[in-house]
Amino acid sequence: MSALPYFPFATPRYEMKIGAVPLGPTDRIFERGTNFAEEMALKRACLAYDARYYCQALPGSEAAQAEVAALVGAVGAGIAAAGDCVQEDLLLLDAQQPGLPLVAGHLCFANAWCLDEKIGKPFLAIHGPVPGFASSIGPGSEKLLMRLQPGRAVSRLNWAVKSSGQLDLTSRWDEQVREWNALVDADNAGERCWMRVERQTLSRLPQSEAILFTVRTYTAPVAQLAVEQRELLRGVLQSCPEEMLRYKGILAFAAPLLRYLSLQ
Repeated sequence: MSALPYFPFATPRYEMKIGAVPLGPTDRIFERGTNFAEEMALKRACLAYDARYYCQALPGSEAAQAEVAALVGAVGAGIAAAGDCVQEDLLLLDAQQPGLPLVAGHLCFANAWCLDEKIGKPFLAIHGPVPGFASSIGPGSEKLLMRLQPGRAVSRLNWAVKSSGQLDLTSRWDEQVREWNALVDADNAGERCWMRVERQTLSRLPQSEAILFTVRTYTAPVAQLAVEQRELLRGVLQSCPEEMLRYKGILAFAAPLLRYLSLQ
């Protein structure tokens, strides 16, 4: 059995795709795991370190923030109160403004980015650093967001492989991540390399009409993946363009990780 509740690959070839599917009748936007207390403690530690870095909101987003807070049963009406109730990271896009700008976020477990870099930017600009995004799935992704209807949320999976299982890999950890990358070799890659899967949901809030983007991050050492999953990962890494491996932070240790996977 896999160590992850979700796995992003069905074929052993890299694909850039939106991959959004409607939530089923038993699916939930927010998933509460057995590690709830542990992850909420990690969130509190992030906020204690620098609350402004991990939680920001622009003027004019108050109604959408209050709607999210009510949705999760928070005591309080802001994005900070909402984020204190769920394991997911929370991001709000204003669908009433051109370009769907990011107007609020409670973001503790991001992978190589932070709110300082993205707050206030429109959706396509937020994803500007992603190789090939603007010319491939970018316009379709924006159309998907604009067409969302209240009560009809969708979900998708995003993935990376990191040299740490730490959930908070926001930009302030970049230098530390480079040091961890340098420690990976073919002998230890199974333990040092972690599959990182984000279950993302997208939904339109009925009153403010803002877009709520949630991100629940799951991690597991590559060694704990099922045999079939390691084979799929190997194929995806082998066929993934170099610029995408670099963007995802994998290129620095891709060679030893592939050697490890080829021996399994």
